[in-house]
Amino acid sequence: MILLSPDTLEAARLLADGDLQGALRAAQRGLQAEPGNAPLWNLLGVCAARLGQAPLAEQCWRQALALEPVTPDACFNLGRLAEESGDAAAAEAHYRAELARDPDHSSSLGNLGNLLQDAGRLAEAEACFRRRLSFQPGAAAHYQLARLLAEQGRNGEAEGHLRACLDEAPDDAEALQLLGRLLEERGEAGKAEAMLRRALQSAPGHVVAGNNLGLLLMAQRRWDEAERHLRAAHAAAPGAALANLASLLLATGRAAEAEALARQALAAEPGRADWLNLLGLALREQGRDDEAGRGWEQGLASAPDHRRLRQNLGYLQLARGDWAAGWANHEARLESAAYPVVPSPRWPGESLAGRRLLVLFEQGYGDAIQFSRYLNPLLAKGATRVIALCREPLLPLFRRQWPQVEWQAMAGAYPADFPPHDCHVFSMSLPWVLRAFEPRAETYLQADPALRQAWRERLPAGRNIGLAWRGRAEHPFDHCRSLPGPEALLRLLADRGVNWISLQPEPSGTERAWLAENSVMELGSGLTDFADSAALLAELDGVVAVDTAMAHLAGALGTSCRLLLAGEHVDWRWGVDGAATPWYQPLTLERRRRGEEWEDAIDRLAN
Repeated sequence: MILLSPDTLEAARLLADGDLQGALRAAQRGLQAEPGNAPLWNLLGVCAARLGQAPLAEQCWRQALALEPVTPDACFNLGRLAEESGDAAAAEAHYRAELARDPDHSSSLGNLGNLLQDAGRLAEAEACFRRRLSFQPGAAAHYQLARLLAEQGRNGEAEGHLRACLDEAPDDAEALQLLGRLLEERGEAGKAEAMLRRALQSAPGHVVAGNNLGLLLMAQRRWDEAERHLRAAHAAAPGAALANLASLLLATGRAAEAEALARQALAAEPGRADWLNLLGLALREQGRDDEAGRGWEQGLASAPDHRRLRQNLGYLQLARGDWAAGWANHEARLESAAYPVVPSPRWPGESLAGRRLLVLFEQGYGDAIQFSRYLNPLLAKGATRVIALCREPLLPLFRRQWPQVEWQAMAGAYPADFPPHDCHVFSMSLPWVLRAFEPRAETYLQADPALRQAWRERLPAGRNIGLAWRGRAEHPFDHCRSLPGPEALLRLLADRGVNWISLQPEPSGTERAWLAENSVMELGSGLTDFADSAALLAELDGVVAVDTAMAHLAGALGTSCRLLLAGEHVDWRWGVDGAATPWYQPLTLERRRRGEEWEDAIDRLAN
């Protein structure tokens, strides 16, 4: 044990009291009397570091260790200095040296754990954090471990440590914002919002909390509140919040403002791929597709592996009918964390003789219906077995159409364990791997005759046309693609030669009342699955729908459909202009022009 001199104790007291100059004088006075006093050299180094004199601080700490290799905190101090200068390897060595002297040195365990976590050495980092927690339990130790567990997706364990942290430090903004994020990921938006607001009360201007609260409010279409928080976060740290603020501007029809933000970012960081990607989105939303494409190609020239750049360029190419290049770039989507790691190689398109292929249907119901057409050429490849995963409401329709496929249902996400197979393919990759680049407008689904008969008996005599006015609220641009309500279709109902049929699943009470008042037959709430929906659509004379699965189903069945498309955020599959689509011959695209209301487009359809 090192005995501390009176001068050392005095210098330490003054330093603890915040009297930096007094501590400096006490340490210098003591060293004049005791030039070999290692603790005083260590304290002098601390004073020098706090005065911004890093070289002098390092010299003092090294002198302390030369005099006494076990001087407490000297190696830790050198570790912090090395970390601040960006030398992670030297910092790790110094922290480990401090821990060799004192295996339970709390600060060294915490800082070393942070270094290891940053380096991706998560098991070693966890060991450090758990050791720190066992020796010195406290709010900081609980938060460090929680942050690591959250990074690993161990959210339940992380939440437990965050709550333990908040029991000790209820106003810890970092713990509050991280707990808010975990609650939001678990679908508890109300509780998440409360946590994020507490974080901002505790630390006004907290960038991460403000940014995350803005995103949460965006998901609820609370645009004005979201914008306030995102603008505040952007003002505090532009690089951290700019993309999200621009996304809000794009979602609310302010692409020119989003463009200005992207150009400001590029002025500060010329050529950065993220900002070129954002600029391209803003340009495309203004109809400046050539400029958008050039920007994305410029970004890919310097960042060829940038997933978003490739994906967005692919969408533009597909929208323009540049099929081969578009499908190639469309494959970039599979690099997203939203896609599972499948324990088999991707199928590249060669013969499947003697092999078992797993097909994974992806994204929404409409996407699954659209890309199921490729099962016909796929089955011609001669696989011994084809196993397909899709969401349960699609199973009865697909099983009847392709009985030779082994269909398995999945809930809202891909399963943890996949059925035995040799290789796999995602459904929206089939045009690429089959080299079936250009789509054919074919009818490839048939409805069950018995189900058709059941619906035929319920339908009134005469001309029957179905209506679908909104999609899933979870879609990021549902506020653009869906109508505000069935009342937007009122102009159509003036045609008394038509029996209007509501196909809308789960209509609200208000919607039901409106349908009844306007003599629209409500059948959508009785649809049980897509086989049932297909049977009803097959018995109709036509459909009017927004961009939802009903439109895809109508096209695949050969039922005439007028598809209402918004003027903003039109999906790539509907091209850039025109009334026809190469995907479905029975579909006519009714495009709302920029600046129009839905009623304007519906008036044209009614005339």
